[in-house]
Amino acid sequence: MKLLNRGIPIICFLLFGVLFSYSQETISGKVQTETGQPISYANILLLKASDSSFVKGAISIENGSFSIENILKSRYVISASMVGFKTTATEEFNFEGTKELTLSPLVLSEGVELDEVIVASKKNLYVQKIDRTVINVASSILSTGSSALEILERSPGVLVDRQNSSIALIGKSGVVVMINGKQSYMPATAVISLLEGMNAGNIETIELITTPPASFDAEGNAGFINIVLKEHTDAGLNGSYALSFGVGNGTVTSDNINFNYRKDKINFFGTYSFLRDSQGQLFEFDRDFIDADDIPIHLYTISDREPIQRNHSIRTGLDYQVSGNTILGLLFWANDNKWTMDATNGSSETEAGMPSSFVELLLIERNQIQHLGLNFNLKHNFKDNKYLSLDVDYLKYDIENPTMYTNRFFDGNNDILREELTESDKITPIDIKVGKVDYRAHSSDKVKWDVGIKGAFSNFNNDVTVGTFQGANFIEDAELTEISSLKEQILAGYSSIDYKIHEKTSLQLGLRYEHTNSELISDKRGKVVDRSFGELFPTAYISHKVNDTLSFNFSYSRRITRPTFNDMAPFVIFVDPTTFFAGNPAVQPAISNAVKFDVNYQSLIVSTQYSVEDGAISRFQSRFDEMSERLIFGASNLDETKIFSLTLGLPVTLTNWWKIQNNFTYLNTKIGNTLEGTKFKFEQNTFNINHTQSFTMAKNLTSEFNINYNSPSIISFTGTAVLEEFYGLNIGIQKKFGERGGTLAFKVNDVLDSMKYTVKTDIPEQNLNTTNTFDFFNRTFLLTYSNSFGNRKLKSARQRGTGSEEERQRVN
Repeated sequence: MKLLNRGIPIICFLLFGVLFSYSQETISGKVQTETGQPISYANILLLKASDSSFVKGAISIENGSFSIENILKSRYVISASMVGFKTTATEEFNFEGTKELTLSPLVLSEGVELDEVIVASKKNLYVQKIDRTVINVASSILSTGSSALEILERSPGVLVDRQNSSIALIGKSGVVVMINGKQSYMPATAVISLLEGMNAGNIETIELITTPPASFDAEGNAGFINIVLKEHTDAGLNGSYALSFGVGNGTVTSDNINFNYRKDKINFFGTYSFLRDSQGQLFEFDRDFIDADDIPIHLYTISDREPIQRNHSIRTGLDYQVSGNTILGLLFWANDNKWTMDATNGSSETEAGMPSSFVELLLIERNQIQHLGLNFNLKHNFKDNKYLSLDVDYLKYDIENPTMYTNRFFDGNNDILREELTESDKITPIDIKVGKVDYRAHSSDKVKWDVGIKGAFSNFNNDVTVGTFQGANFIEDAELTEISSLKEQILAGYSSIDYKIHEKTSLQLGLRYEHTNSELISDKRGKVVDRSFGELFPTAYISHKVNDTLSFNFSYSRRITRPTFNDMAPFVIFVDPTTFFAGNPAVQPAISNAVKFDVNYQSLIVSTQYSVEDGAISRFQSRFDEMSERLIFGASNLDETKIFSLTLGLPVTLTNWWKIQNNFTYLNTKIGNTLEGTKFKFEQNTFNINHTQSFTMAKNLTSEFNINYNSPSIISFTGTAVLEEFYGLNIGIQKKFGERGGTLAFKVNDVLDSMKYTVKTDIPEQNLNTTNTFDFFNRTFLLTYSNSFGNRKLKSARQRGTGSEEERQRVN
């Protein structure tokens, strides 16, 4: 509440400014035929001249006249259309905010069918809205042939950790990924797999939402990443496809197709993506510690990995228009991600500077996630802009991760001592059922309110087996072998109200209540988690437009980050015999409060945010067990995390053929934590620069390059570790071959082969001194051909989400 109180003066200031900025300006005109006859019921669109984005609409009356009120100062274009007539538009004109501007008559000529009309415009790459940053994927050449994950890795304020399957937004982990505006419960590993297999050719926009409204689930401290898939035109069959092939340290292909078919009351749509990536990876682990005999020990492990990833992803649905006001929808999606790897790990140990041992570890691993989901949706529109929406979802996951380790132990003289065969396996079936009801009503033109309820019921089993072979006998490791089951239910209700104070100012207030019951039972330890708690989550937003070039946004939100299933349940991934990743059933949910203030001046975006999180979850906090001399990476709660961020978005148009997009982010991160009874404080200043330049070299020939730099940072999922600076350069060129000839794009990812993540921990009091380097990326040359098929009518299909995307987020 303290954060909310601090925001009250800002809200009062904005409301005070409203009193001096309110006015009503009108643009009017008339639509007629070539012979001067008035055209009634024509569609009138007011569009921004800069990017053809929609501002307002109207319909001409019986005498052909129309009027659009409450217009802000700017440059506009007005378009008029009517079935059986050719669409026409005015020239660009400058509206100065006069009381009323009357345009010359818009003349429509007969004889052109609607399905021959094509509207095309290139949108800005980044657009700032009241609660989110929108990335228009098609506006970047570098998105061609890319996956959704690669686009996020190049997005301002986003950091992807592939090794730990984590995504951070503005320095905070706990991001929830959405598809078409609905929250997701999906395991972190499954999220990364899904995004890797999702081709950019199927994506319309990606939205980075740092202050979600009350209608969104309270899960996700960092916010939401909403992926809006392409929806195609209304009647008949249409769609697009893309084929890609790339070469780097191995080969990669990423192919996709999407389609939409609508006839009468039925709309059938779908997407399919295929990915195969065989590029090599190189990891290094370096650590120093003092053993029980006060001898300094140095361990160095290098992992030469040869992975192959194969991903099939399909999403298909059917909408049926039961009546003019009721629509019934069915949606099915499935994903099969199979990741196999052969790796050679070499681990050397020195005692007081003298070689003491060497371990060679040969690793064969398969990590396969198979997932399917079903959604039933019913939406009924009442009169007076009211609607009721019902979603019922069923999600099923089968996760299996068998791994075989062949360990060969050598002494300091490199003479072999023994050979040991270790096996681990993790079998994880997960079932989730979700029900969700939303109701929206408009009390007036200025007021609308939403209410909703949701229930999510999860069943999770985790069977982990770890052991070694002694001859033909398999001896289980009692410390690491465990069977656990988790049952969890989350019941939620929310209400929010949107109030348009007047045309330039909007206010939104929301309150959400969530009650959680969690029970985790171990076959060895009995009931290790038994939680039942309820929390209130308020949100507040205010948006004010001074004029069309200057606007302000302010928001406050309270969020929760729950431990993922894998955070709590046991799992083991070995790096070497004394270094591994594991789960922690003791990890607790984290609560955060955040305020955000944005200023948009023309195309300049300035955004500040301050958040305080109690019990932030560090998903891969390092811990040294001095008794076993094992280094364990696992989830744990930090005492407190405070993050201040300042983001600047500055697009520059030098000429009509040369455009530049600059995004700068500053982070100040403060972490307080207690380790083994000792309190520690960490602080880090971080700078991120994301710079893109695009060029129109000739007709239908464009090029682009992108530079991304990140200075040393503390990210909450790394806990007390510092991520060293990294940078990358990507370039691309694209040629379009006419309206039906398709597009050919060539790009080079990571031109300098510089994208490496190095994470350091230095806490002498805890006997922790580690440096870990992860090289996932390789310089890759990628060629992509894409094209569309079918007709190109204007009316689009219904966007479809589900009620269970947040549930998919937490399957880890």
